[in-house]
Amino acid sequence: MPGPLDEALAFFRESSGSRDDMLSAMERRFTADTRWENVGVATTVGIDQARQFVAGFLGRIPFERCEVVVHHAAAAGNVVLTERSDIFYGPDGQEMLSLRLMGALEMDGSHIVAWRDYFDTSGF
Repeated sequence: MPGPLDEALAFFRESSGSRDDMLSAMERRFTADTRWENVGVATTVGIDQARQFVAGFLGRIPFERCEVVVHHAAAAGNVVLTERSDIFYGPDGQEMLSLRLMGALEMDGSHIVAWRDYFDTSGF
């Protein structure tokens, strides 16, 4: 049976790809109460607010594809800590934005209960 680390890493693999891939992964893994905090930018609760946040992000950075690269990951109990890069590409295949992030995911089986990302917000 996959543990919290396996589930969190699977989520990031599922999130890589198109915008639809990212949203589908969130819809599968989020619950009605999932709290997603992009520290210093926004906090959402549930998939509907998360979708709205992603739509706003797309308005500013209309990416076609995202690559999630996990550099390091560790787990203690149901909490998974990750260092990763989220790289966003435009329709022409060129990199539009690369974010280096530290994140904490609180897992309940395959579901994300809470997700906090910390990154340099100066570009937002």
